[in-house]
Amino acid sequence: MSFDEEWNRLVAEAGRRREAQTRLASAKGDAPGGTGLENADLGLVDGPVRSRASGIRTVNAEARAKSKLADAQAAGKSHSGWLVGAASDECVAAWQNRLRALGDLVDDAADALTKAMDQQISQDHSTAARLRASARWLEGA
Repeated sequence: MSFDEEWNRLVAEAGRRREAQTRLASAKGDAPGGTGLENADLGLVDGPVRSRASGIRTVNAEARAKSKLADAQAAGKSHSGWLVGAASDECVAAWQNRLRALGDLVDDAADALTKAMDQQISQDHSTAARLRASARWLEGA
């Protein structure tokens, strides 16, 4: 490589570095000596998810209170001499067990939703911290 070619390559490389520094400097914002990212709004909001999960739990608790089927069970007991009495009791018990199992699944889903949201927010904050650290490193390069 000739002197002129090497010189032109070095000049071009220095120009690219200056351009990168200029872009980083313009991204600093109002924070002197920083990137301005420390207080950046990353849009990480968990309130709506927590609100929905809480609403799911509330509706599920209300539904559990309404799913007792007391009238059907009482009818089965008051007509125990009938052949359908035992079948009615079994049917009511099976239905209530199924409703309880479904209610447990709904509660588990609300818990999983909250846990997943917590993990996502945590990962987003971690990613933001790594981005900030990389931006600081780039400023020093």
